[in-house]
Amino acid sequence: MRTIFKNTGSLFLPCLASLVSMAATAQTLQSTQPAQNFKKLNPNLEYAFIINKPTSPNPKEGDQIYVNMQMVCNSRLLFNSAQSFKGKPALYGVTKPMFKGDVIEAITLMTPGDSITCIVDADALFRNTKNKKPDFIKTGDKIQYFIKLVSVKTKEQMQKEQQALIDKQIKEQMAKQKEAADKQLMKDDRALKDFFTRNNLTPLKRASGLYYQITAEGYSEKPLAGDSVIVNYTGRLLDGTKFDSNEDTAFHHVMPFQFILGRGMVIKGWDEGVALLKVGAKATLYIPSALAYGASAMPGSGANPKGIPANSVLIFNVQLASSKHPVPPPPVIPLKDSVHTTVPQPTQKN
Repeated sequence: MRTIFKNTGSLFLPCLASLVSMAATAQTLQSTQPAQNFKKLNPNLEYAFIINKPTSPNPKEGDQIYVNMQMVCNSRLLFNSAQSFKGKPALYGVTKPMFKGDVIEAITLMTPGDSITCIVDADALFRNTKNKKPDFIKTGDKIQYFIKLVSVKTKEQMQKEQQALIDKQIKEQMAKQKEAADKQLMKDDRALKDFFTRNNLTPLKRASGLYYQITAEGYSEKPLAGDSVIVNYTGRLLDGTKFDSNEDTAFHHVMPFQFILGRGMVIKGWDEGVALLKVGAKATLYIPSALAYGASAMPGSGANPKGIPANSVLIFNVQLASSKHPVPPPPVIPLKDSVHTTVPQPTQKN
């Protein structure tokens, strides 16, 4: 039986002493079965229905089945699913028959509610399993199966159940992440409010949790998503640690910083905060960790060995140096008929 189903383990679980003790059970099982008209599927396998119900579906490769099953040979009980599975139906995954005489050939003829008895050539079975043939089973002996098919779970049903489980796990994980993010946002907001109180600051707050304070009004218009902007900046932690700057030579990159606004090329707090500024404006952005690097810690450098710890609130002094709208593509002039279209010629003056 091991070769018939996936994930079965060995079905010959009882030791020889147990087999002897279960002999009476096997004899009773055999003696209570009515005479059956067996049909031969192949030289190694015969079967007969005890109960044949008009149900569906038939098991097929890739399905899972729940069965009650006993195996008997020479009045000895080789296997009883009720004992191995604590009175519950055994669960197996259906595979292709591994040899002629594999009992799965008969099981695939069943539908839920059916009961069947099969006779399998013992030599054929043990030749194709890793189990050692017990001494009381001789060449030419037959193994009789008594099988009741309780239910069938199709491959499609399993895939749906698996996808539903994955969706549930994703939903639960997202809920946990949101709960953790909400708690962190509240923690960041309390830390920022304490900072503002200590430093006598009154910045404006956005719905996202971003605080900002414009320290120098700019000119022209505010940039739009998709604009190419150039920003000068210095970043600090709440404790005053300077972690990056393109204005401080200690960080070795004093060139203006350029990026496309609203494309996710920078942290969310920058995309949102820079969009509030006119060209030439200066401001301080107070960015909660959810709009910065979140739970990810950022490595340090020679100018800042500390780096940026996880869940850090960031403070940026920024200046919007310039903003340029993207160059629009040239207009497309449709031609009615490219073959017969004539190009106007310049007129000549006399």
